[in-house]
Amino acid sequence: MRMHWWQSIRWRLALGSVAVVILATAVMAASAILAIAYYYSSEQQHSLTESVQGTAQSLSENYAKGGTFASAISGTFPTRSTSRVMASSGTVRDSHGDNYLFLVFNDRNRLVFPTASQLAAHNPAIWTALLKALRRNALSGENATTGSMRAAVLQAQNGSTISGEIGPRYLGLFPRPFIAVPIRSGTEANAPVVGVLLMTPVSAANNTLPDFVNEAGQVVLRTSLIVAILAALAAILFARTITRPLAKVTEATRVLTSGDYSARVLTHAPGELGELAHNFNDMAAQLQRDVEELRKQELWRRELIMSITHDLATPLTAIAGLGDALVDGVNQSREDYEETGRVIVRETLRLRRLVKDLHMMAKVEAGALEPQRRPVRLAPLVDEVLAVLVTEFERSSVEPRNMISYSLPTADADPDMLTRVVSNLCDNALQHTPPGGSVTIEALPQANMLAVSVTDTGKGIPPEALERVFERFFRADSARQSLTGGSGLGLAIVRAIVEAHGGRIWAENVAGAGARFTFTLPLTQQAPPVSEEPTLRLPRKFRTPGEQDVLPSTRSDGTPIS
Repeated sequence: MRMHWWQSIRWRLALGSVAVVILATAVMAASAILAIAYYYSSEQQHSLTESVQGTAQSLSENYAKGGTFASAISGTFPTRSTSRVMASSGTVRDSHGDNYLFLVFNDRNRLVFPTASQLAAHNPAIWTALLKALRRNALSGENATTGSMRAAVLQAQNGSTISGEIGPRYLGLFPRPFIAVPIRSGTEANAPVVGVLLMTPVSAANNTLPDFVNEAGQVVLRTSLIVAILAALAAILFARTITRPLAKVTEATRVLTSGDYSARVLTHAPGELGELAHNFNDMAAQLQRDVEELRKQELWRRELIMSITHDLATPLTAIAGLGDALVDGVNQSREDYEETGRVIVRETLRLRRLVKDLHMMAKVEAGALEPQRRPVRLAPLVDEVLAVLVTEFERSSVEPRNMISYSLPTADADPDMLTRVVSNLCDNALQHTPPGGSVTIEALPQANMLAVSVTDTGKGIPPEALERVFERFFRADSARQSLTGGSGLGLAIVRAIVEAHGGRIWAENVAGAGARFTFTLPLTQQAPPVSEEPTLRLPRKFRTPGEQDVLPSTRSDGTPIS
């Protein structure tokens, strides 16, 4: 699926982070400017009050000495001084360096200092607007509006200090204050009022930002811009640390989608992203194992079909051929009929064994193996298995040897399943033992387990096949002949039964002999008493020397043992 760059989580996260940073920086800058405006307004009002009161006090003292405004102005602003030059333009500077515009009125509300000609020579635009506001409707109490500069001057003539604002606030934040203070004929508080001092900040008159606020605002804006740029870069780099592992995971998923299940995410990212990559790798590894297992299952399925087809075809062909011979009357003597019957029975049993193997493997695949455990004596059980297989041993001229002691502790196992294990192992050993050889069954207790081994005198198992003999449908005989290879399920069934009992099984080659299969079973916690019931006796030719003297000829109830 084609994706535009702005749809990528990398850029969306980066741009989103940058937007948040810029918004936060803007809020921070606005808050700083608002704080500056608030505190500067308070400080400006305080400084204006100090400056106007100090100037008015000086004018009152000098007026008391000379009795005229000329002497008062000369004493407050000495001739040829810097302050006099500034005062001539209607400007005064306080100790903090802030500049203020001022006007001095006499008791008849006439401007006495600076004069109109002096104001016209300095910043005429400012003074023109200011004087126009003062002259509007004349300075008479009849039309003066409370709170205006006109009203302030009139009220100050009555001995009151009046403050107000020239007009609307600059940008709605910064006030434009002014103060009108009475000038008295002496320093006493009840001295007669002889005039009024009107003072306002230069920035208020100009309707501009104060110099301090302007400079502080520029610093805040520059700092905010630098912080925003640095924060944006940091946000982009941080977003990259998050999106880089995600990009690797995305690329790995594309590789997985293409069918390559060996894809892995190589990253050392900490935290949740590292855990995500680790979990993805675990998922990919598990998926790879599952796919390989499915491929093996497919191969096993094909081998099963081939094996079953072959194993079913051979006995069915033999049975069909012998049946046709019986129908056609080919057999002439009783011996021929008996031999034909024996072959049919043998091939039928072979088919039944194959069906049982398939049924058992189906239970193994479904996890339906549930051993019905009880104490089992191994020696009698092996005797019973060998008694069933004795005909096969005779036909192959192979000697079975049960070397298990009757005093051996009992195993905690399912008798039927254990019989199947011993039968399959003995049958497998018989198929790979040449005439004149032997198959030996032994058992020894090991701690809380019982180790049982079945050893033949054949040629052994190829070393490369030792690890695979318990796989389903595996045959060490590459020719896959039924006489030597079986259905390929017997040993797989044996392993499943042994593991269901909590034991394990392995194969090895024995020096001077053939192959040995050993499996373990748990011992019974408390062994039951030995039963007086004897086991089935082997044919005389397979008994060990002296065995006929050990085994009784009758059961406990007096019936003979066959």
